[in-house]
Amino acid sequence: MSVNKNIQYTNSLDAISQCLALGASEFVISTGARNAELIYSILNINNIDYYSHPDERSASFFALGRALSTRKPVVMLTTSGTAVAELLPACIEAYYQSAPLILLTADRPIRYQNSGAPQSINQIDIFGQYAETDFHKWKYNHPLHINVHLEEPNLKSLNLDTLKDSKPSPQINDEKTSNTKVLEDFFDTDETINIIVGTLNIELRDQVLSFIERSNCATYAESVSGLREKISSIHSSEIKAERILRIGGIPSCRYWRDLEDNEEIKVLSVTPNNLPGLSRSSNVITSVNWNEVKVNKRTSISTPSGESERIDNLLKKYPNSEPSFIRKISEIIPNNSMVFLGNSLPIREWQIAATRSDKDNDFYANRGVNGIDGNVSTFLGISKDYKSSCGIFGDLTTLYDLNSLWFLEQINKTNVHIFVINNGGGKIFDHVQSLKDTPEVIMNTIKNSHTLDFSSWANMWKLDYSLFHKISDLNHLNSNRSVIEIIPNDNETHKFWNEFKNK
Repeated sequence: MSVNKNIQYTNSLDAISQCLALGASEFVISTGARNAELIYSILNINNIDYYSHPDERSASFFALGRALSTRKPVVMLTTSGTAVAELLPACIEAYYQSAPLILLTADRPIRYQNSGAPQSINQIDIFGQYAETDFHKWKYNHPLHINVHLEEPNLKSLNLDTLKDSKPSPQINDEKTSNTKVLEDFFDTDETINIIVGTLNIELRDQVLSFIERSNCATYAESVSGLREKISSIHSSEIKAERILRIGGIPSCRYWRDLEDNEEIKVLSVTPNNLPGLSRSSNVITSVNWNEVKVNKRTSISTPSGESERIDNLLKKYPNSEPSFIRKISEIIPNNSMVFLGNSLPIREWQIAATRSDKDNDFYANRGVNGIDGNVSTFLGISKDYKSSCGIFGDLTTLYDLNSLWFLEQINKTNVHIFVINNGGGKIFDHVQSLKDTPEVIMNTIKNSHTLDFSSWANMWKLDYSLFHKISDLNHLNSNRSVIEIIPNDNETHKFWNEFKNK
């Protein structure tokens, strides 16, 4: 990836034309004076969709959501100055999720660079390794930065005749070199093999599922893989093998982190970003033709451990605990929904407690770098393509992204439900072993403990609002846009986790 060369435009029409040539048909706009010509150009094109938001951070995560859903280039447009810096978190997440996000940033003329003049920060390589700057080298599997140096806006001088009826070009995907033989060689062994599946692009799910079934390997499928409910997925505590095949994104389970100290276990990762996810020695390949992989059906040696039954019993014992609410939510979500899990605790709790019934739902999460920011915005970006969408968010994750609901009217969807698990702070830190003996006053600071509720947030955006303390009251979802606040019983939740961990 280029980090030394920026292709810089000085004409707004040329920059927009280049985005269209790269296959972009959706633009997300955060406005300013410096990008006025670019906005004017976009709004005069007949064959594209556009959205707007005043906050660049939220807007860029929404653009990420559109790119994750369509797997096509989506343009995020900003004005100059610090507005550009607001794109960095979404840019990094897009890099690790291999999403085709184009960052189109307006700038003052080149003569202002390094002058200290207002709105003239140096944008050269501002996104570092996380964005390509030469569109000739761009492979659609990470962000691209296009910097446009513009004089004072002069909308009357723009000749839009050639741009108005422009159509986005078909996305050009270079043929990827398949590493099928590497995978076949990895399976050519008498050693035991388990498969771990992390975040997986939707278009690969059926192919990977077919491969898993052909291999007959014991498989731990995380919720964000979309395969957890489609196979007899083992629990993370049941993973036991001499070789691990990791498919997709980095797993959230503790077992994966423990592999750092278990170098005797051979690991092969198949992931589009070509990153192993481990600091110790392992192998990684970017792509496989799953339909062509030839592997002998292995004799699975995994035996049921009773873990599922044990979890079911704990959920019944502590019906108003946080995991029990997750189970209930998973049961009432409509079939064929999009489910977004954000962030760390909802993902882990869904993995442990959600129903195993296959409801043909699609799952998403921002697990590239596991950040807390932009989750609701990403969820809304994806929601545009679904009849029913349900996002499950922690309270702090929601607080990070309160202005995201600006997009609701623009995506024009009614069946959008936002569950907020309000446990009064970052309770994920209760599960960090190294913080176990930390004094309460320090833990409250680390967890950002609070007594806030989300009723006014829902009212601000004119959404239906409901609050639940008991699982018995949560029976169905209405068809209107809604915020559903869940306040689990803290005592029951604490007891659930104590018994879950100390089996």
